[in-house]
Amino acid sequence: MEKKKNSLISIIPAFLLMGAAVGIQTTNILRDTVIGLIVGIIVYFFLKHRNKIINNKKS
Repeated sequence: MEKKKNSLISIIPAFLLMGAAVGIQTTNILRDTVIGLIVGIIVYFFLKHRNKIINNKKS
């Protein structure tokens, strides 16, 4: 059986780009991009931890 690809890391650039898009609209590009990066990193680690817990319950 083939192992499922882990594409969780692509969440970080997605939040970064969303922050940049909001920053362009509100004229605070740098601030909103940094906030998007930080939120992306937090969501990444939260989902990584959640997946570990789910995988341990299945085993």
